[in-house]
Amino acid sequence: RTATQLVSTRHFRMVSEAKIVHTQFSRFARVAESVPELIRNHPMPLWAPHGQGRVDILLCKDEESFVRAGGSSGAVGWWDGHRNRALIRSDYFLAPPLRENSRLQPRADQGLLVHELVHMSMAGILQRLPPWFSEGVAEYFAVCHQGDGWYLFRDLESLVRDHLRWAVSRNKVGETYHLVPVGTLLGLDHPGWLRTAQTQFEGNAYRPYATALLLAHYHFHGGAARRDQVAAHLRKLHRLSPRSPTPDFPTEKADEIQRRLMKYWSSRGLQLAFTE
Repeated sequence: RTATQLVSTRHFRMVSEAKIVHTQFSRFARVAESVPELIRNHPMPLWAPHGQGRVDILLCKDEESFVRAGGSSGAVGWWDGHRNRALIRSDYFLAPPLRENSRLQPRADQGLLVHELVHMSMAGILQRLPPWFSEGVAEYFAVCHQGDGWYLFRDLESLVRDHLRWAVSRNKVGETYHLVPVGTLLGLDHPGWLRTAQTQFEGNAYRPYATALLLAHYHFHGGAARRDQVAAHLRKLHRLSPRSPTPDFPTEKADEIQRRLMKYWSSRGLQLAFTE
């Protein structure tokens, strides 16, 4: 692999195959460094990186290069836990699809970078977490990210609602957005998650991530008792020895969660249906 650019920060070494303007490259480095600080200081005990050295972030020039480096075909970002590095498809990252009828110039999808580096920040407990939780948490912080390492947690419902209206617009029927059922996600292991994302109707791989985002919000903001229960579970995972079995994630029955999500978001301007 021939890198065209490289920059090192406190936690990362960013390697790019694509030519990026220096000021923009510096902004990406600032976004990357914002993630460890955010996760380390978040009230939920999520911070669990592997090792102490710098983590590589590879900005691959296209899908072929991305897959050759170890990314999954069809994905645009990938956390490689075995090699402790993040892979990003720079062709998508630098010019993601615009919202319908938008006249804006394409801007780099910094949320994609945040998503993968949240996985990095949780790497030590990632394999013990259900994929809906780890992917939902990564999306949660990506949605909160407003650009250049700045995060907004006020009016979070509006951020989530507006993001989903755009991200799953292809799955809108009338005024209703169709997402993957909660019960389906709660039963998925990591290979099953990948298959589910790859086999969505019309290729809308974001549908399971949309449900996972709502589930992360539900467990973080669904009252003190639920939040404390999740925090206690995460602390338990930090203390487990490698040979210890993984305890079940504390949550409610899928049908009950789904009913609550539909009611909650309907009152906030987001009509949901959960369909296969």
